[in-house]
Amino acid sequence: MSATNIRLQPTEMNLDHCARLLQAGELVAVPTETVYGLAGNALNERAVQKIFQVKGRPLIDPLICHFNSIESASAHVRTNEASQLLASQHWPGALTIVLEKQPSIPDLVTAGLTSAAIRVPAHPVLRDLLSRLDFPLAAPSANPFGYVSPTLAEHVETTLGTRILAILDAGMCSFGVESTIIDLRRPEHPQLLRHGPIAIEQLSNTLGTEVTDATCAGNDSSSQTAPGLLTQHYSPSAKVVLYEHAHCTQEATSSEAVVLNRKPSESTPEDSHTFWLSENGENSMIAHNLFDLLQKLDQRGYLTIHVELSNGKGIGKAINDRLSRAAAK
Repeated sequence: MSATNIRLQPTEMNLDHCARLLQAGELVAVPTETVYGLAGNALNERAVQKIFQVKGRPLIDPLICHFNSIESASAHVRTNEASQLLASQHWPGALTIVLEKQPSIPDLVTAGLTSAAIRVPAHPVLRDLLSRLDFPLAAPSANPFGYVSPTLAEHVETTLGTRILAILDAGMCSFGVESTIIDLRRPEHPQLLRHGPIAIEQLSNTLGTEVTDATCAGNDSSSQTAPGLLTQHYSPSAKVVLYEHAHCTQEATSSEAVVLNRKPSESTPEDSHTFWLSENGENSMIAHNLFDLLQKLDQRGYLTIHVELSNGKGIGKAINDRLSRAAAK
């Protein structure tokens, strides 16, 4: 399969073309507001199997189903008042909700579990594509399993470009980290399974009850309740070493890069191996740039990447979660 001309601008003609590919059971890389996803028909087991094969993803790691509307999502899961409340406040958006599934969603999508992870995305290109389809899209991150998630079409082309037929190129993803995941199968005991753009405090406030942080609970050898829970994930080829927020003592060298939250106050030489994720340390910008910079540094051949943790506020919890999994070996 050739990588020639697979990056497509989201024109009407190209959206129709991608819709036809998906209807035929093929895979298309799509932009979301979080990261690029490797999309296939969530109700077609052969298409879902292709997703696992192309990514090299273990079958114990379930896929998120992306729907065009709250109504279409509700037809495939057992909703409750808590899920309806969060959906009304945060959909379309970067929130994934885990609920008991209906038989229409194949067990292959859900790692054999009776629950399904669903969301209604906000990205206008993906919403336009979903409006042309009569099925939801299973769409994990469009990268080899365990590698750094893609936030640009170029990232997808570099890692999976010879294995898929099309990439819808809509520029850089706005958030840069994957969606927040909440488990509402027991609505009286809501659990956060993955940190993301929507903070746990926001969810607790919306529900009027405390959401338990269950992001560290998991077993790498059994089926996962939701994606992104395995201990090692989001990892570049280089070794990742973390240091506490605002406490970097590591010197950058030709083989070891240092990544800071904010631009140093002193001038940095052009040939320096020190990099930064934002001008002023704002967590939303750090998250936006994180995966892109990790991919660039990996491609430059650094053996070790030393990364400063964020202050852990808001989306900073998602940043630190991704970094801790990237550093796990």
